[in-house]
Amino acid sequence: MVLTGNTRTRFSVHADFEPSTLARVLELFSVRGLSYDTMSARKTTDGLQWIELHCSDVEDQHAGVLLNKIRQIITVRTARIETTLLATS
Repeated sequence: MVLTGNTRTRFSVHADFEPSTLARVLELFSVRGLSYDTMSARKTTDGLQWIELHCSDVEDQHAGVLLNKIRQIITVRTARIETTLLATS
């Protein structure tokens, strides 16, 4: 369930630092026709990478399926989602 215009889902991914990992994560969004509001990726001090994507109005079921697909990427160590209900005016 989603309240249109009222939710923001953050996808957080911790993975091995490989050139293809970011592309694989983004491809999962693309093939499902999902766009993100913001995306950031950085190399961590321990030689891994951290990827975060913020999306508006993602259905809970779609977010769960996407999370499971992200976790199947071989270089991904951990992945999680957090959905926030935004304040309404």
